[in-house]
Amino acid sequence: MSFRALKPVLRASSNLVARRAARAPAVAVRPLAARPFSLSARRMGSGETDSTLASALAAEHKFELENAGQLPEVPAFVENLKTQGIWEVQDIPGEDDVTLTRKFGNETLKLTFQISDLDSFEPPIIEEGAVEEAEPAGPTSIACSLVITKSATPGSLMVDLETCDEGFEITNIAVYEKALAERKGAEGDWERRSKYMGPQFDHLDQAVQEAFGAYLAERGVDEALGKSKSPSSKFSG
Repeated sequence: MSFRALKPVLRASSNLVARRAARAPAVAVRPLAARPFSLSARRMGSGETDSTLASALAAEHKFELENAGQLPEVPAFVENLKTQGIWEVQDIPGEDDVTLTRKFGNETLKLTFQISDLDSFEPPIIEEGAVEEAEPAGPTSIACSLVITKSATPGSLMVDLETCDEGFEITNIAVYEKALAERKGAEGDWERRSKYMGPQFDHLDQAVQEAFGAYLAERGVDEALGKSKSPSSKFSG
C-alpha cells in the first residue's frame, strides 16, 4: 500500500479526534489560595527556676559593677620587684594575670601567674589554747608559667612551675613555636595541651632535673623569687 492511499485514512482519524475534543467538557483550573508563610520561634527556657536565676545574675552583675572601682591591694613583693628594677612588672587593673619580664643576654623571660591565687589565700586562724599549729586555708602554692625566647630561635621553652618552700618546683617543660607559646587564654592552653609535651619532668634523670633548676636560677627564677610569691609571704613579716 502506498503512502498516497493512506492519506484519506489519516484525514478521517484527524477529524475524529478533533470532534471528540470539541465535545469534551472544559475543566476549569481553580487557583489555590495563597497562604502566608511564616515561622514562629519556639519558645525556650520556660522553666520554673528561670526567673530566680535571672534575678540572681542581675544582683551579682550589679555587685561587680559597684565594686569594680575598688582595686585589690597590690602585694608587697610586686612593689619590691618594681623597686629592684630587674623584672619589669605588668599588673593591669582589672586583669587577673600578672606578668614579670626581664632580659638575660639574648633571651627574654616572661613569668606569668594569677593574682587571684594570692587573694584566695587566708591566714591561719589559731584558736586560743590550741596546741597544734593551724594550717592556712586556701592554696599552699601558686602555679606559674615561664616562657623563654631567643631572638634568633623559632621555638620557645615553656616551663610550668609551682611555688614551694625551696622557691620553685618544675612540673613540666616543653618546646613550642613562639606564637603558640605566647598565645593567651583557654584556646592557647587547649592547643598546647594537644601537642606532645614529652616525658614528665619528674621522670627525667636526676642530673637533668638539677641542670634545669640551675639554668632557671641563673636567670633569676630562684628561691628568693619563689618565696616572695608564696601565698604565706603575703601575711609574713
